[in-house]
Formats: sequence, structure tokens, C-alpha cells
Amino acid sequence: MNKLITNILIGISVLLILFAIGESIGRIGDLQLAKVNPSIFEPNSHDLHYAENAAIMYIHVIAGMIFLLTGSYQLIPYLRRKYIHIHRLIGKLFLLISFIVSISAISIAVLIPFGDILETISNLIFGTYILYATIKGYTTIRAKKVIEHSHWVRRIFFLSLSIATIRLIMITGIVINGLSIKEVMGVSFLLGFFLHFVVIELWINKQKKIRLNRASI
Repeated sequence: MNKLITNILIGISVLLILFAIGESIGRIGDLQLAKVNPSIFEPNSHDLHYAENAAIMYIHVIAGMIFLLTGSYQLIPYLRRKYIHIHRLIGKLFLLISFIVSISAISIAVLIPFGDILETISNLIFGTYILYATIKGYTTIRAKKVIEHSHWVRRIFFLSLSIATIRLIMITGIVINGLSIKEVMGVSFLLGFFLHFVVIELWINKQKKIRLNRASI
């Protein structure tokens, strides 16, 4: 049963990774297009809003793509075991990129918010928690607490994948309810982050119980 749940989570994660990478590529294209030909976008659109602050958006989006790729590699058990030195090297890069992504997310929430106050609060919570988890991921591996480290890394990665779920919730709100991006952004961030937080915590607690049961045998 535990293996089935893990495989389901892996399958969902793969789909979310692909969707998030596609979204990131699309976002870069929109940023460039908004600079070259802003007239094709509606006034006060999120594309024009973020294009006015393109530098921080490029940092966030490009770092996010590197984050997804390095994180995906780290979570493949075969590669971790067979290429331990590469695993450690990419692990350091992953935590560095995670730091950049979280700081840029906090900066975007504070300096250039697009949605309502709920979006700002959600992004602040999201960015701050990822930053905290990144620090914990670093300190636990330095202390050679490998299992705790793996849990924090999984938190970082799976919670960050909530960005794909957030986009899907936003699309649903826009298409079905006819809401604007501004209207759905805050609620979408809060729901997506909360959903991923609950799922990963349930999975980690399940793994802890399994280890305790094995240790007691």
C-alpha cells in the first residue's frame, strides 16, 4: 500500500514538473513579447505588470526551471545510490537555487504583487516556508541527519510543485467561473500551497511510522 501511494505521488509529481516547466517557458516568452510588442496584451494585464519588473521575474523563473531539473534528479533513488558524488554536487546546487527561488518569491510578493492582499500573504508564507525548509535541508545534512535531510528536501520540492497546481486552480476559476486572474490568484495560491503541504506531511508521517515499526521488530 505504501509503495502504491509513493508511486502515485511520483506520477503526480512528474506531471506537475512537466506542466511547471512548460509554464516557465511560456512565462519567459510572454515577458519577452510584452517588452517587444506590449499592445497585444490587455491594459493592466499580469503580463505587462511583470514585464515592467522583468529582471526579478527572469531570475525567479529561470532559477525555478533549474530548481525543477536538479530536484528531479535528486529524487531518483537509483541515481542517488550509483552516483553519490554527483548527487552531493547537484544537492548543493539544488539548495542554492532553492534559496534564490524563495528569496525572489518573497521579493515579488512584497515589491510587485499583482493580485489582492491574499496573494501577497500566501506568497509570503510560501516563500518564507521554502526558505526555512532550505536552511533546514542544509543544516540537517551538515549534521549528518540524512533521513531528516531527505524529508526537508522532499518538502521543498513537493511544496514548490504547488505552483503547477496553483496554475490549474487559476485556469479552472477563470474558465468555469469567469473570474479574472487578479480575482483567482490569491485563493489559488492559498489552496495550492495548503493542498501540497498536507499531502507531503501525511506522506512523511507515514514514512516515519513505517521506520518505527521496522525498528521495533
